[in-house]
Amino acid sequence: MIKKIIHKLLPEDKVKKLRYKYRLGCQKLYAPMTEEDFRNVLAQKLGVKRGDTLFIHSSMDFLNIKFSPFCVLDILMDIVGVEGTLIFPSWHIHIRAEDYLQDDHNLFDIKHSRGVLGLLPELARRRPEAERSIHPINSIVAIGKNAKEIIAGHDRSIYPCGESSPYYKMLKFDARIIGIGVNANFLSFVHCPEDVMKKDFPMQTRTSQSYFGKVKLSTGEVIEVETLAAHRNIQKRNVPGFLKKHVPENIFTPYRIRGSDFFVADANALFHKMIELAKQNKTIYNS
Repeated sequence: MIKKIIHKLLPEDKVKKLRYKYRLGCQKLYAPMTEEDFRNVLAQKLGVKRGDTLFIHSSMDFLNIKFSPFCVLDILMDIVGVEGTLIFPSWHIHIRAEDYLQDDHNLFDIKHSRGVLGLLPELARRRPEAERSIHPINSIVAIGKNAKEIIAGHDRSIYPCGESSPYYKMLKFDARIIGIGVNANFLSFVHCPEDVMKKDFPMQTRTSQSYFGKVKLSTGEVIEVETLAAHRNIQKRNVPGFLKKHVPENIFTPYRIRGSDFFVADANALFHKMIELAKQNKTIYNS
């Protein structure tokens, strides 16, 4: 009820600032996690184990830890081991995708364009073994055993999260999606069922017009990749409310630990559950 009142009374930018201060304030009530504490959260709460394929959303600002955030990536890599794969969202734009794609001067440089989704994905991108997908607005970075297979072919479909995307390909490897310092509002995987269903989804989530985004490959060659952009319809959504109301905890489980948000989701189970719900006109946009 308090959240609803705040959203009604304050503009969105004020709500975001208030949320930021609240989350930082929560952390001050708890002792920060040590490396051992963090490993225990990953293993015991989120169920991360050797050989896992993980799609990771994160915020180092809101992760209440005692050690350097630069160690987080090393800990994740150590737990999943050489048989595991880590996947991160790595798009490089702050503005609406449609506005970005309409400017012919914009260029996505696979090798040098910095990601804008926090420190952890950027640290992963900079590792020499990192693989980055060819997509002008929704690029993905992966490191580990199956990285090349997961990011390959992202440029082959106009649907950024469709069957050719890393989002869909991670299903083959029974991926687990985890949030570290973030809640379900950051769960971008929710757009994969939409792009796979395409026009069978209950509402329009992609632009009617496709665009050509310029991409500079690691070889220096510049190509154009055709893609749809997010429709304005998707700006109003309630992912946490939808998950709480419609998705069982064995598929998606949120946690609050030491003042920090975490979550874990079974990618395959979540994908199929969201398809089932969409056919009943139950989506993140009307929950």
